[in-house]
Amino acid sequence: MPGILSNAPSVKGTVRYNLPDTSVRPEDRGLFSGPAHKSGEDVDVDLFDPVQAPEIIQGPEGLDIQGFTYVKHQSCLGEDDWLAGHNVEEKYVPEVEELVKQVTGAKKVIVNHLGIRKRLSEKNNDPTFYRKKGDQHDDAVKKLAGQDKVWVNGRKDAGLEPARFAHCDYTLRGMKRTARYCRSDMKAAAKEALDAEDEGRTDGPRYAAYSVWRPIKPVKRDPLAVADWRTTDPETLQPVEYRATSNVLDSGEYMLEQLTQTPNAKTSGQRWYCKPNQQPDDVLILKFADTETERRDGISAGCAHCSPYVHGTEGEEPRMSVEARVMAFW
Repeated sequence: MPGILSNAPSVKGTVRYNLPDTSVRPEDRGLFSGPAHKSGEDVDVDLFDPVQAPEIIQGPEGLDIQGFTYVKHQSCLGEDDWLAGHNVEEKYVPEVEELVKQVTGAKKVIVNHLGIRKRLSEKNNDPTFYRKKGDQHDDAVKKLAGQDKVWVNGRKDAGLEPARFAHCDYTLRGMKRTARYCRSDMKAAAKEALDAEDEGRTDGPRYAAYSVWRPIKPVKRDPLAVADWRTTDPETLQPVEYRATSNVLDSGEYMLEQLTQTPNAKTSGQRWYCKPNQQPDDVLILKFADTETERRDGISAGCAHCSPYVHGTEGEEPRMSVEARVMAFW
């Protein structure tokens, strides 16, 4: 728990905590489909301004303390460029890789997935929703993913919805599986670390997974909120598995693992942060998982996050944003 808690300005937002329904096996769900939920609870929380909160460490150091940081970075892509041609692959992906190198000090960075969100949150409102194995989405994903290049979605189709429920996209085990099974170039970058793991050692080179989240337009509704790892009770985070694509395994897929935050978190003292009126050059970097947590105490293990409902913003246009999942190797 941070020693000094802020009286920073805040707004009220509604965060959803879910209890996953694991009655349907991950093998029977669609690719990248998490489970339905037995129940969910919408909880009003204070969303503090991270810039004015004294307990939040600014700059790169914040990634390893609270699990997230905001950095100023102007993309070469303007508002009208993101959906055109292959701009995101050819121009934005190199920007992200270089930015993460600068912020973290990693030697190599690989962008695995890039998602563009431009829809309202609709299916998120149905706790029983999940995609079934073999649906139309599965066929499309298999064609786009599973290669040694970034997989982009949301450019031509309707895109992804803001995710209302609190979660973290990788567990440490899920990240390790991703390094080993997702892409051959990723496995090659992690080779020395994976060899150490195979020998039962934890002294191999560090690697970590992050999300790089950027608004394409100023955020007027459905912002992204992040929780301070120091105030997050790990006991409220439930691991769930889902199918992900692989070009390493003959089966063409592996089991990724993420964390869903359960309703027990509502009384845990968890603190949430959200940058007001976030602009396209206000880039949020948040941590999914990090092998350094196996070697050092006090290192943030991840960052729970979600897109809360903020009262009074329902008349605004849908939020448009881009997020990149990256792996960083030291």
